[in-house]
Amino acid sequence: MAFVLTAGVVVVQPLRAELLDNDLTLIYIGARIGVEHGWSHIYSLPLQHGLFAQLRPEAVFNDGARFLSPPPYAWLVLPLSLLGASGAVIVWLGISLVALFGAWWVAAPGGSRWRVLWLLGALAWYPLLYGFRLAQPDLVILFIVAAAWRLAEARKPYLAGMVLGLAVIKPQLTLLLPLALMMAGRWRIAVAWAGTAAVLAVASLAVIGGQGLGDYTTLLGEAQLVANNRYFTPAYVLGPGALSYLAQGIVVAAAVVGAYANRHAGDARIFALGLVASAIGATYWHLQDFTVIVLAAWLFWRDQPPAWQRWWLLVVVIGGEFAWGLTPLPILVGLLVWFVCLLAPARHRASSAAAASA
Repeated sequence: MAFVLTAGVVVVQPLRAELLDNDLTLIYIGARIGVEHGWSHIYSLPLQHGLFAQLRPEAVFNDGARFLSPPPYAWLVLPLSLLGASGAVIVWLGISLVALFGAWWVAAPGGSRWRVLWLLGALAWYPLLYGFRLAQPDLVILFIVAAAWRLAEARKPYLAGMVLGLAVIKPQLTLLLPLALMMAGRWRIAVAWAGTAAVLAVASLAVIGGQGLGDYTTLLGEAQLVANNRYFTPAYVLGPGALSYLAQGIVVAAAVVGAYANRHAGDARIFALGLVASAIGATYWHLQDFTVIVLAAWLFWRDQPPAWQRWWLLVVVIGGEFAWGLTPLPILVGLLVWFVCLLAPARHRASSAAAASA
């Protein structure tokens, strides 16, 4: 019932009101510009504005309506552009649902009854539904990371790293995960991730050229000045200046130390640590991006943490569910305590299979 009510208000009503009022429309615009004007122009604001006005003539083209994603995301959506903007959105929403079910099937802990509850809980959580309504790539990345974890468990670290590298379509969601894997001794996964990311980066630079790179860096610089883009980061508490960057540096350093301290733990704990560190240490983060910590919770639960730590996840859940009313502070505090819990060495050593994946 909670899922039905929340989904109706958060997802169905906004999509019925205007199907193109979401972020995939911006990716569609980038893909269309690449095909029609050349990939070096995908970050051209005049071209973006022109196509945006065609698709949504009543909407305002503001700093939240720009295509800022890496080129591989536009390449991924390119085949869907053949369906038109509305068709691309509908198909992407379907892909996102399949990705959520795939991640749940791969990573959710417990027996059949508990697994169903995990799925229902995810489907009822506001940040996840909000991201789905915005046609974000978060659920696709959720599946990518879950698949990488499963491959690591199956002693296929290089393949796990290659799959994880695909998460660069929205890099901030997993930014510190490769570092955590490296420091925890899973260097094969980290190296394969770096190789995949490097190939995609070189291909992107070759395609967009110097002009595209210049436009891209300009847009990214402007995006860092938008308060909404850092509302759910430590900058909410510490301000956008040096203190928030210092705090994020401390998170990175703590993640490095914590990952090394947990080098004998299972892969699930390391992946959870990397995901939570990415969330709490972000400089660019939105409410829907907390979708990724759904997977972190599933993997954390697999590590059999103490009961009080499991109950503490309710603070994160409630903080995310009512974030607009409660402000970001509760979920940030919840994540911080969870992060500290993950930094402590695990009580359980890795199984032989998990250790071998290192």
